[in-house]
Amino acid sequence: MKSVLLASFLFLLAEFSFAEELTNYTITSDSQKNTLKGDFEAIGNVVVKRTKDNFEASSDKLTYDSDSKTLILFGNIFIKNLESEGLSIEETSGDELTIFTETGLFEFKSQNKNRVTTKIKF
Repeated sequence: MKSVLLASFLFLLAEFSFAEELTNYTITSDSQKNTLKGDFEAIGNVVVKRTKDNFEASSDKLTYDSDSKTLILFGNIFIKNLESEGLSIEETSGDELTIFTETGLFEFKSQNKNRVTTKIKF
């Protein structure tokens, strides 16, 4: 029984490296799965932390597409400490966030006429 609980816990807590520069992300969620192609999906109460800085994100769902090297978060997204190309974002929220893991660039979208809200430090 203990080994089943331990295996379940380890399944729900994963650390993945995306991109050539090996940026490490720790992803915690209710469920996770990967494919033979190298894609990854986390669903339910998703929390993402990056080990090289204080980046933290939460969302309803996360996918990683190995072909396009994109990390996409969906639904109720809240981000803290996102650094990209000299831009420092303290906080932001919205409905869909795409992080291009090779470049560190990102694209934030909102749905249903909601608005993206961002606190930026220059």
